[in-house]
Amino acid sequence: MDAMARPGRENTPVIDVHAHAVPHTLIERLRDERPRNERLRNERPGVAVREDADGIHLDIGGRVTPPIGEGLTDPSRRLAAMDRMGVDVQLVSPWMELTPDEIGLHDAARFVRMVNDSLGDLVDHAPSRLRALALLDRRDPASAADELLRCLDTGRFQGAEIGLGGAGPALHEIDWDPFWDAASDTGALVLLHPWRPASPAGVVFSRLTDIVDNPAQSTAAVGAMALAGTLHRFPDLRLCVVHGGGFLPYAAGRFDAIAALEPTSDPEAAVDPGAAVSPATVSGPGAAVSPAAAVPSEYLRRLYFDSLTHSPEALSWLIDFAGADRVMLGSDYPFPTGCADPVRAVTRAAAGERLSGEQVAAVLGTTAHRLLTGA
Repeated sequence: MDAMARPGRENTPVIDVHAHAVPHTLIERLRDERPRNERLRNERPGVAVREDADGIHLDIGGRVTPPIGEGLTDPSRRLAAMDRMGVDVQLVSPWMELTPDEIGLHDAARFVRMVNDSLGDLVDHAPSRLRALALLDRRDPASAADELLRCLDTGRFQGAEIGLGGAGPALHEIDWDPFWDAASDTGALVLLHPWRPASPAGVVFSRLTDIVDNPAQSTAAVGAMALAGTLHRFPDLRLCVVHGGGFLPYAAGRFDAIAALEPTSDPEAAVDPGAAVSPATVSGPGAAVSPAAAVPSEYLRRLYFDSLTHSPEALSWLIDFAGADRVMLGSDYPFPTGCADPVRAVTRAAAGERLSGEQVAAVLGTTAHRLLTGA
């Protein structure tokens, strides 16, 4: 990671841990395969490039992605945007739309490898400023562990991105143990990102997916990992929850209070918020069987969070909850739902005297640099 520091910069580099890409070499590789994909289209689902009037799309087993903008594909545009934002180093995650839920496991493994090799090409474009987080097929946690290790061995990757929804076992189920073992042993960063959330209220309304459904999915999926004992059994995991952790920090007290309830038929039974947590009841195939040993909020404070809260007040509160040594800069580049000026968003909180200079430095780069280098 030290080699990633921007030339001439004396201080710790500013590091953005939440950004996305569709490498242009991935599009090129898929174009090269187009004749074969078309011949096999009726035999099995695959991935193909579609070029329509509104731009380039990918057809992933019949699911057509939104248009792929140049912000995702153009490395020069990416580096120029980083310069404008004051970001020295960016951890680049795959666009979540690349998730291969609709294709068979064999084809998905091949596609995932193609995506990750293309992310490696992107890193090679500017190795002092870019590192990658790998795409994984979350339907097969054991093969996901193998792919994580393969990518780490290249020296271009710092970890992986995992979708919190979609096909495959939930992240708190024991099927994921081989992956959590690998991530713990290697110290890899695992970015936990919403994918295909459902409306918790059954309400479909413009923009509510971004505003409510995404953070609600993060809260439910990661909260289950705390309640089911996953975070207890793998204390060395380095998990970063995007979008400021969803509602997890704000709901931490409620997690503790409700988890402390013993099973009862009396909905009016009183609860002592300071009581020890009773074993979590988690149902479903492959569910984890070891309960949490501490109150859930203790596990939630062991997580990492990005700074993408869209509010200096919320960012200040997040840092009060988790500590500046658990919060890292996140832009969600290049999407308009992210933050086009993430460094300023952090310094604005300091200007309002909500954050100290030391806390600002931690969020902008010190925390990520320590996490990714061990320094």
